[in-house]
Amino acid sequence: MFQGVFTALITPFTKDEKVDEKALRKLVDFQIDGGVDGLVPVGTTGESPTLSPEETEQVIGLVIEQTAGRVPVIAGTGSNCTDKAIHMTERAKKLRVSIGNPHWLLPLLPLGVLSFVFVNHCQY
Repeated sequence: MFQGVFTALITPFTKDEKVDEKALRKLVDFQIDGGVDGLVPVGTTGESPTLSPEETEQVIGLVIEQTAGRVPVIAGTGSNCTDKAIHMTERAKKLRVSIGNPHWLLPLLPLGVLSFVFVNHCQY
């Protein structure tokens, strides 16, 4: 389904602790111009555990908008909270991501739960 290099993006912030939209858009273009095959916003590299749901949606939406279909986007929609992971995956679907990516918490999270979240909510 997906192959090649997918960059796990950081989430840049302004000095007043807001998502830096300009820097994020620049980062997306820099990665695509550099030849990556896809982007992964809001994974654990992108501060997903510390972003609010609104910030998560903002970052995913900005990356989708900036890529303009040039590369697939795999949104980090995972959480230590199953309900939040499901909610964020559903929101990401509405933003038209290529796929949602739950956290890998094994062995703490039983494989059955992880499989349920992925199969029922992440594949579109």
